[in-house]
Amino acid sequence: MDRRRIAEKPTHLLQSVDNTLRLLQMLRDTGALKLTDAAAELQVSPSTAHRLLSMLVYRGFSVQDESRVYHPGPGIVANAGAQSGHRRLLQIARPHLVALSARTGETSNVMVRVGTTTRFLASEEGTDIVRIGSRAGEILPARHTSGGQALLAELDPRVLAHLYRSRSAQASGEFLDDKEFAHFLGGLETIRHNGSAMNRERTERGVAARGMAVHGPGGSAVAAISVAVPTRRRQALASEKVRSALDAACRDCGLDLAAD
Repeated sequence: MDRRRIAEKPTHLLQSVDNTLRLLQMLRDTGALKLTDAAAELQVSPSTAHRLLSMLVYRGFSVQDESRVYHPGPGIVANAGAQSGHRRLLQIARPHLVALSARTGETSNVMVRVGTTTRFLASEEGTDIVRIGSRAGEILPARHTSGGQALLAELDPRVLAHLYRSRSAQASGEFLDDKEFAHFLGGLETIRHNGSAMNRERTERGVAARGMAVHGPGGSAVAAISVAVPTRRRQALASEKVRSALDAACRDCGLDLAAD
C-alpha cells in the first residue's frame, strides 16, 4: 500500500522563515492569535514574535484588532464561515438574509468586522437578472464597505485611533493622517445619526450598498447586514421599502441572537 512520504526537515533550516510559516499555520488553524501565545509557541521573545507578525500584517497575511489579537488577513484564503465563532451567527442570520432579499429583490450580505477589515460570511442573491453576485468569503477594508462603516460607527474614538493611527495601521496601510482621521470621525458620526451607512462604488465599480449593524446580547454590535444593488438602481437604497426591510432584518436577527 502506498504511503504518504513525510517531508524531512531541511539540513539548512532558515529559522526566521520557519517561524513565519508556523505563525501562518497558527493563524490558519486557530483564527486568532495573541502575541504572548505566538512567542511561547515559537520559543522566542515577544519582540521577535512582534516583528514577524508585523511583517505578516504588512503583507496582508494578518490583521490586528483593537484587542491586539491577530487574525487571518486577506492574504490567507480563510473561510470565515468555518470558524466556530461565526458558525452559529450564520445559522441565525441566514433566514433573515433570505427574507430580506425576498422583500427587496436585491442581494443581501452578512458580515463581521475583524480589525480594519470586514469579512463577508454569506450572501443571498437578488431575483433581478441584473443583480449583485455573492460576496461570501471576501475580505475588504471596513471603512469602505457599508456594513463595515456601520460597525466602526459603534466604536469608541480611542479604539478607532488604535485601529487607524497606530503602528499596526501603518504596517497594514490603513493609517490616516490628522485631516483624514478627523474627516473619518465626522463621517462615522453621521452614520450613527442616520442609523445606517452607504457605499457608492468604494469597493467595486458598479456596486452600491446600504448597511446596518446587528446588535446581539448586551446591545453590542456583533455583525452587519447590507443590501447591495447595481449603481443604476442606487436610488432604491434610499427608499422606505429597503430601509424598513433592512432595519427589520437587523432587529430580528439581533433578537434571535439574544434568545439563542
